[in-house]
Amino acid sequence: MNRDLIKHIGVGILFILSQLLLFQYLDLFGATVDALLIFLIWLMLKYDRTATLIFAASLAFLQDAFFDTWGINMFTKVLTVFIAHRFVSRNSSVKLLSWQVFAAVFIISIVHNLIYLGFSSFLDVYTLGYSPIILLLGNSLYTSIIGTVLFILKGDNN
Repeated sequence: MNRDLIKHIGVGILFILSQLLLFQYLDLFGATVDALLIFLIWLMLKYDRTATLIFAASLAFLQDAFFDTWGINMFTKVLTVFIAHRFVSRNSSVKLLSWQVFAAVFIISIVHNLIYLGFSSFLDVYTLGYSPIILLLGNSLYTSIIGTVLFILKGDNN
């Protein structure tokens, strides 16, 4: 196995654990960060679509196991990676500004949360668990802010 592949699997598990142990308790007006989505967006820059889909499926399955949302995160993250990969990988060679990173993460997060909202309402799993506005706008804004902060803290994005 490739050393980078093992490293990225470990980092993905750390992102899930950070969401489980930290970000779910740092909610703002009911909005929470989807740390795994931020990591998957970063993986779209590094890997081709097939590898990123496998990462998304396996890590989202683990996320579903921890958060007891069996299948919802796996389905939505795989579909989001499938839709967004071409857009993200096309811009991988371009040096992005902070506001462009914010906009890209926000749009991808909106798509993810729309799929999540539609899928979970279709299954009637979380009818009273959240407000759709908080899920769509709040979670997307919060995820975009944290993703942009991580981009800025990372420094040179080579």
